Amino acid sequence: MITGAPVKTERPTRPLTPITPRAVLLGTLSIAFLAFINPYLAFLSRTWTVGSGSLMGSPLVVLFLFVAANTAFARLFPRWALTRGELLVVYGMLIVSIGLAMQGGIPYIVSGTTYPFYMATPENNWQHIMWPYVPLWLRPSPQAVNWFWEGLPEGARLPWSSWTMPLLAWSAFAIALMGAVFCLGALFSRDWIERQRLAFPLVDIPLALTGDAPAPTLASSILKNRVFWLGFTPPAIFALLGWLHGIYPSVPAPQLDSMPLGRSFVGAPLPWGVLGDVQASLLWSVIGISCLLPGEVSLSLWLFYVLYRVQLLIWASFGIAEEAQNSIINPRIFISFEEAGGFIALALVVLYQSRNTIRAALLDLVGRSPEGVDPYAPLRGRAAVIGFLVTNAAMIWWAVQAGMSWWAFVLIMGVFYTVLIGAARVVAAGGVMYVDTGFFPRAVLLRTLGAAAFTPATHTIISYLSVIFMYDPMNLCMPQFMNSFKLMHSARMKGKTFPWVTLLAVVVILAVGLPAILKVVYSTGASGLSRWPFTSYPRWAFGELAATFRSPEMPDFWSRLGLGLGAGITFLLVWLNSRFLWWPVSPVGFIIASAYETNRSLWLNVFIAWLITTLIKHYGGLRLYRSLRPAFIGLVLGQFLTQGALAVISSIFGIKLPPG
Repeated sequence: MITGAPVKTERPTRPLTPITPRAVLLGTLSIAFLAFINPYLAFLSRTWTVGSGSLMGSPLVVLFLFVAANTAFARLFPRWALTRGELLVVYGMLIVSIGLAMQGGIPYIVSGTTYPFYMATPENNWQHIMWPYVPLWLRPSPQAVNWFWEGLPEGARLPWSSWTMPLLAWSAFAIALMGAVFCLGALFSRDWIERQRLAFPLVDIPLALTGDAPAPTLASSILKNRVFWLGFTPPAIFALLGWLHGIYPSVPAPQLDSMPLGRSFVGAPLPWGVLGDVQASLLWSVIGISCLLPGEVSLSLWLFYVLYRVQLLIWASFGIAEEAQNSIINPRIFISFEEAGGFIALALVVLYQSRNTIRAALLDLVGRSPEGVDPYAPLRGRAAVIGFLVTNAAMIWWAVQAGMSWWAFVLIMGVFYTVLIGAARVVAAGGVMYVDTGFFPRAVLLRTLGAAAFTPATHTIISYLSVIFMYDPMNLCMPQFMNSFKLMHSARMKGKTFPWVTLLAVVVILAVGLPAILKVVYSTGASGLSRWPFTSYPRWAFGELAATFRSPEMPDFWSRLGLGLGAGITFLLVWLNSRFLWWPVSPVGFIIASAYETNRSLWLNVFIAWLITTLIKHYGGLRLYRSLRPAFIGLVLGQFLTQGALAVISSIFGIKLPPG
């Protein structure tokens, strides 16, 4: 169940394993390598990215390569062979940091820092309404800004000195934010893993790839299972066909990405016109993971999406729609605020269920901990609380120095933390691969309190924080932290070293990733690269900021009502889900029903997986379902490993694919 239930467990007796220096070294080198090559592969050759979402492809590819190398070492040089724990440490370091290279911050740091300066015109008047509230230490020079978007002139050198202060400032904030989220996750880790025994479905993939042998090899991993290859083959074939089609358009390949299913309704009169943006992508990895999920979760994900579309149709049948003129309510915004209320309610439920853990941590602050030190925990309760307070204090100081009101920063981070907690719970208990939201913290504040409650400088810094860290929640770091804690627990690793390992991973990804992306962008100019991630979110964020300055938002009754209604519905769904065994629907789908990724990546794939597993369990029983689990994992690895292999081939032969 998504809400979990306390379970009494006995402490395992297996000896603890220390995190070895060579595991940390291999993890560090892997992070640096991926951060270095990602800008080229993702934005120039367009052949591969480090991945996005709760289960990313690049850490799995790296883990597979190490398992393959370990196969040779185990046979030829047994002393060099890596242990299962060491491999999982490398994977853990990757998943907690590599998301920053694609969607979690780095591309948005460089694009968001320059966008409001390069895109300022006499018509939008950004120079006068926006620039005065941006501190000088967050501004590159005008020349550096222009070259960022237009490319370096011939013979010019990249203006590194102009970027020193902005990159150091944003890196410091990112490290503090990651530290705060790490401490927050560490506070819940033992409770979620041992007491409530959440499923952590996404952890099954790296565990299956490493197998149970002390020194993992390909022969001891899931690859030896014949059923696995039944799932691996279809995504591998489709990935190969798509790659060949990109090189030779005459090669037939089905277009399964971003299928515009609602195209026939575009321009149609109400109510059917509201279905014009329905789309889907056939993603083998999502199907495979969704086959591993509890039936109540997979049913919830597609059912609430359908109900979301039904709601829009009902509203539109009364002439109330986003496109309608003079509507007193925007249905999409109202529904998104219902989901925001759902996230707040879910976070409150999680805090309540972990109240004993929180109480023990607070008692530990004064030396009255009712429990002993947990050897598996990344931080003991006292350290987690102190770390959370210190890192948040550092971020508040940073925000105040940038001109933001401290209490406004506390408010927006409070909303953001509810998203983090809710997303982590959805991933840990439900295994959702793409946890997107239909709302953003900035909108929640402005529509509930009104724009007049905040100063212009506060609005400006909120826009920066939104575009860099809060507008793209798919790579929220807390779900990744919770999965890494579960991996360390499964491998019986000593937890006290992992915080320093994580800090090293984050520092390396920023230290390598930021210069690497600047080098690539300045070689061509951001204007010549893909709209996402360089243009789309900054244009959205700073366009909203300019609109706020021109016409400040007033507190909105309907948005407040949506928050309360969504919270009430979520509380009801949680109660039904935890109280009645026969209740078949999890609250997961309700809180992300209107999200972009639910529309594009989840609903169709989850429906297919739900239908497959339902038929298997009905006609073949649980025994058949369990025997087919390797095939479901094969669907996931078939997509990611094949894409990784094709990216390597493309890089070796200098193949560049056309824009997708």
